[in-house]
Amino acid sequence: MVANLTMNPILTTNAAGTFTVTFDGYMQGMAMDDPAMRNQLTGGLLAESETLPMFGGIPITESIPAPVTAGTPPRTFTQDPALNTIITRATSAADMTGISVFNQNHAAINTPQSQVPQALSGMIVMLYRFGSLARIPLAADPALIATLAGIIISPTALLWDVTNQRITSAAAGGAGIALPVSTKLIGFNAGNSMTVLFDPVTGYANWNRQGDAVLLQI
Repeated sequence: MVANLTMNPILTTNAAGTFTVTFDGYMQGMAMDDPAMRNQLTGGLLAESETLPMFGGIPITESIPAPVTAGTPPRTFTQDPALNTIITRATSAADMTGISVFNQNHAAINTPQSQVPQALSGMIVMLYRFGSLARIPLAADPALIATLAGIIISPTALLWDVTNQRITSAAAGGAGIALPVSTKLIGFNAGNSMTVLFDPVTGYANWNRQGDAVLLQI
């Protein structure tokens, strides 16, 4: 009597969850690959005045810092207008200049408790400016998603919900600051995208893998 391994060499299986259409979806703040757009990817330093970390998929304001001069108090990081712009969260339609992204932001920090890569004050924030035509997925209001099937791709009156950190529209019952009128909504995904859940109490940012998202061309 010898030990034998019982097996059927003909039987094939697939690992659970693979080869399924449910893989379709977006990742908030990860701009779509596009050779024509890649050279427009740029970045700046997150401002000292920002109290929250920055991650991809957030409307931002990009400003040119004053040059450092003799007698200027020490700063925690270099603010040289020849090297970097300064990034803050947009607070109005008038100061919204671009969208932050995860692309090539290799220095962003993530941990087992906070799995979304985040940039702190003084760290690089990667971004695309409005007018670049970059295609960027953003978290979306479910009420907005319910209105999108069959719409014509055209400049759309969209709003950024500052409280819930997502795209919405007045037609969907949402409120927020207006995105530039040139912004085009060119796609959406309901319930199968990776969107960011940020907890302002703990400071942790983690992925919601059943999120709603829209794809914007900015």
